[in-house]
Amino acid sequence: MTRPLLAAVVLLFLAVVVGQWLPGCASAEPAADAVEAEDPALVLVSIDGYRWDYLDRATVDQPTLRFIAEGVRAERLAPEFPTKTFPNHYSLVTGLYPSQHGIVGNTMRDPERLVDGEPARFSLSNREAIVDGRWWGGEPIWATAENQGLTAATVFWPGSEAEIGGVRPTHWLPYDGDLAYADRIDQALEWLDDGSDLVTLYFEAVDTAGHRFGPEADETNEAIEQVDAALARLVDGLRQRGRLEATDLVIVSDHGMAAVSPERVVLLDDAIDLDAVDVDWGEPVGIWPEEGQDPKAIAEAISALPHLTAYPKPDVPERLHYSDNARIPPVVVLADEGWTASSRAYVERNPDRPSGGTHGYDNRVESMHGLFLARGPSFRSGLVTGPIRTVDVYDIVAEALGLDAAPNEGDPEAAARVLR
Repeated sequence: MTRPLLAAVVLLFLAVVVGQWLPGCASAEPAADAVEAEDPALVLVSIDGYRWDYLDRATVDQPTLRFIAEGVRAERLAPEFPTKTFPNHYSLVTGLYPSQHGIVGNTMRDPERLVDGEPARFSLSNREAIVDGRWWGGEPIWATAENQGLTAATVFWPGSEAEIGGVRPTHWLPYDGDLAYADRIDQALEWLDDGSDLVTLYFEAVDTAGHRFGPEADETNEAIEQVDAALARLVDGLRQRGRLEATDLVIVSDHGMAAVSPERVVLLDDAIDLDAVDVDWGEPVGIWPEEGQDPKAIAEAISALPHLTAYPKPDVPERLHYSDNARIPPVVVLADEGWTASSRAYVERNPDRPSGGTHGYDNRVESMHGLFLARGPSFRSGLVTGPIRTVDVYDIVAEALGLDAAPNEGDPEAAARVLR
C-alpha cells in the first residue's frame, strides 16, 4: 500500500472513531430516538374497576401489567369519595376533589341550573349532559397540555367529549363501548405516530365483569387477561416502532370492587317514607327531601338501620371532601362494605337478583382502592412505594410531560417519589 493511500485509510478510520465518540461531529441532526428520549410521549391508561390486589393473583395471566410494574408500583391508589367511575376518572386528570370539579356522582342533579323548571340532570346514559362543558370544572390534563403547546389525544375518558374551558384534545373519540380493544390500541398508536404527546386509553371490561359476577369470579379474572392482552399490543406496537423505552406508560384505575349479595340489603322503607323524598339510588345513596322536611331528622332515621350511616350534607366527615357543592344531595347515605340500600318495591320486583360486586363505599375501605403503575424514561425503576391518591396523578403526569400544573390538591411529594 502506498503511503498516500495508507494515510487516507488512517484518516478515514480516525474520522469514524471520532465521529462515534463525538456525536455532534457526526451529523447536524440528532437521531430520532434521541429526540424522543428528551421529550417522551406519555400514555395514560385506565382499567376501570381494577382492584389494587388483582395484580397479585398468581393464576391470572397478566405479564404486560407485571412488566410495567417493574418500573413503579404503588401499594394502592386511594380513590376520592364517592368511589365511583366518573368522579374518580375526572379527579385523576384534574387533581381536584369531586366537590371541586363538580362531577360528584355518576348520576347527579344541579339545583342551581334549571331545565324546564327542574334541576338539570346528569347520568352516564345522558349524552347531552356528557358533552356539556358546564358540568365539568377544573382543568383536565389534556387541556393543560394543549394550552402549553403539546398535542393531546383521548381514546375515551370521562370529560374528554366536552369542551372544557374552551379547550378540547386535538384528537378525541365519542365513547363507544363496542369498539374492540385492538382498535383502541391501534388508534392510540396512530396518534402517537402523528406526534401526540399525551394519549389516554380506557378499558371497561374488568369493571363490567366485577359488577356482574363479583371480584373473585373467573369472569373477572378473564377480563383482566383481556385487558392485559390489549396492553401487550400497545407495548409490542411501541417496541416495533423503536419507541418503547422512549414512552412513559402510566396505568391507573378509578376504584376497586367489593362483593355484594341479595342477602346483604337494607330497606330504606323501614326508616323513611320513600314517597316523600327523591332518591338517587346507588352507592352512596342520595336523598333529596321535599321542601319543609328536615335533612337531619331523615339522616337520623336512616342511621338507626343496621349497616347504614346517613349524614346531612354539612355533617359529612371532612376527610371525604363531600359537602361543599350544590350538586351533592342534602342527605348522603353510606352503606357498610358489602351491603346495599334498596327499596321494598325493587326487591319484590327482582326476587332473583344475582350476587355480584359494587363500589361507591367510603374511600378508606381497601377494597375500593385501585392500581397505579408507571414505566418509562421519566419514572424510577424497580420501585414499590406507598399508597398514592387519585388527586396526585394529575401532578405526576404534568411533571412527566414538563408542564406547569393548574392548581390542584395533589401532594408534590408523590411526584417526587415516583419520578426520576
